[in-house]
Amino acid sequence: MKLLKSLFLVISLTMASQVFCQEVTLIDGNFKALNGQSYVSLKLTYESLQVGKYKNESDYVSKRVAEINKKYPGKGEDWAANWVNQRKLYFEPAFAKAFKQGSGKDTLATAMYTLIFNTSYIEQGFSSAAILVHKNPEIRGELILIKTGDSTHVLGRAKVTRALGKAGPHFETGEHIDGAYSEAGTALGVFILNN
Repeated sequence: MKLLKSLFLVISLTMASQVFCQEVTLIDGNFKALNGQSYVSLKLTYESLQVGKYKNESDYVSKRVAEINKKYPGKGEDWAANWVNQRKLYFEPAFAKAFKQGSGKDTLATAMYTLIFNTSYIEQGFSSAAILVHKNPEIRGELILIKTGDSTHVLGRAKVTRALGKAGPHFETGEHIDGAYSEAGTALGVFILNN
């Protein structure tokens, strides 16, 4: 009976963690300059990135490289390169596609306005079928609107917290974190239409 109660609690907590998803909050300014604009330039950055419990991305990468090299000599550096490459392969396309669907705006590098999304936090998440528990991948970040070419004048800023991807038996980081980028892109795309 005790085991059954524990199992029920784990399943309940897991389901509850999926109910609460992203929240978008206006920090200052607004995004009204985008009204009537069919195109926007979109740029993703990763400045001051925290990864899980690591305050600095560089600390996380150094630890993972050392761990991997200990098990598979020379493979840690391959992992580090892949860690960065996944941004262009998975995260940025997922965000851009979802943003377009949420906002109805196409992306164009030469558009009058640029939206910069800086990721400040990534949680990779995990899944364990053996004990029926998982933690969803999650990202947090800030969206900044500027006139293209003029980063000194910020027109609007918003933050997104707790954008979740799906936990699952993925071995490539990008294959599940991209879901969090998709959630953030959709939420921010809808948000800019109303703010």
